[in-house]
Amino acid sequence: MVTEVVAGTLRAAPRGLCVLAVDGLSLEVAESAFRHAHIRPLRSTFPSTSTTAWLTAVTGTDPGVHGAVGMVYRAPGADCVTHLVTGETYAFGSPSTPGSALLHAGPTLFDRAAASGRTALAIGAELERLTGPWVDALLHGARIVPSPSAAATPTIDPVSVVERTVREVEAVLARAYDAPPLLWAYVNLDDHIHRSGYDSRLREALSLLDTAAARWAETGWSVLAHADHGQVEVTPDPVFAEAWARLDAPAHCRMPGGGAGRVRWLHPLPGREETVADALREALGDHALVLTPDELHTRGLLPATPAVRARIGEVVALATSPHFPVPDPTVTWEHGSISEGETLVPLAAWNPVPEPVPALP
Repeated sequence: MVTEVVAGTLRAAPRGLCVLAVDGLSLEVAESAFRHAHIRPLRSTFPSTSTTAWLTAVTGTDPGVHGAVGMVYRAPGADCVTHLVTGETYAFGSPSTPGSALLHAGPTLFDRAAASGRTALAIGAELERLTGPWVDALLHGARIVPSPSAAATPTIDPVSVVERTVREVEAVLARAYDAPPLLWAYVNLDDHIHRSGYDSRLREALSLLDTAAARWAETGWSVLAHADHGQVEVTPDPVFAEAWARLDAPAHCRMPGGGAGRVRWLHPLPGREETVADALREALGDHALVLTPDELHTRGLLPATPAVRARIGEVVALATSPHFPVPDPTVTWEHGSISEGETLVPLAAWNPVPEPVPALP
C-alpha cells in the first residue's frame, strides 16, 4: 500500500518527505523518463481512474470501503447519477430522489502525519479550484499551500505544469519546520495525455521533474513519486457509440449510465438486466467484456460490498479494444479498464529507497 510506504519513509526522513502525485503516468513511461530514480511497479485500482485511485492512495482503503467507484455514479437511493468532481447530476427527467452520501470519507495519510506531530501540507492549483466531497475527502487533514496560479486560467501544457510545481515545492522546502514535514504535490499531466499522449513535450516535463527530485534528494529530503493510472491510445468507433446510446435510454434503463472512461455501466429497468447485457454484448462484440457486479467480484476487480452494489450499475462494460465507446469521443488517450497500460504505474524513489511494497497480484 502506498500509504504504508509514505508512512515508513516519513518516519525515516531526515529532513522531511515530498510525495509527487503524478496524474496519468504509466510505469513504462516513468521507467524511461525518471533516470535518477529507483522504480517499482504498483497496480492501480479498478476502475483505473483518478477519483478512485487517489482516494485509495491517501486512505489505504479500497473502493468497496470508500465508495468512490468511478467518475460518474449513483448515490445510494438516488434516481440519478452524479459526477463526483463537478457535482453535476444526470437523470431521465428531473431527479426526485437525491440519494445519500456519494462516498465515505476516512482518515488520510495527512491525518496520520498530523497525529504524529508532523506538518502535513498539500499543493496543487488544479485541486484548489475544486469543491465538494471528493476533494474534501482526498485532502482531509492537510494544510493547503495556496498556489499563486490557482486563480489563473489553467494550463495543460506539461512543461508549464511541472515548472510551476517545482517552484511551489521549492518554496515549501525552503521553510523551517519543528519536525520533518510531509508535503504532497499534485502534478496534473493527465489532461495533456488525454489529448496528446506521451509525446516529446510530456517527456521533457518528466525529465525536469526527475532533475528537480534528484536535487531535493541530494540536499537531504526524501522524495517519492507515484501515479494513479496510466493511459492507452483510443480510436472510438461511432457505430459503438450509437449502440451504447440506444441502450442508455429510458426505454431500457431507469437512469443514465455511469463509469469512468474505458469502464462504463448501465442501470437497466427491473427485470431487463439480462436483456440489456445480451444486447450490449452483441453490439460491442470483442471490443468489450460485459460483466455483472458479482462477476467483477469473482474476478477480483471490485468487491461486491453494499457500498459498491448501491452505486454501480447491473451491467458493466470493460474496454478490450481501442474502439470502445468512451464518454468523450474527442480524446485520443483514455483509461479506466484493466490493460497493463492503464493499471501498471510507478512508485519512484530518489533517496532513500522506500520500504518494500506488496507484490503485484
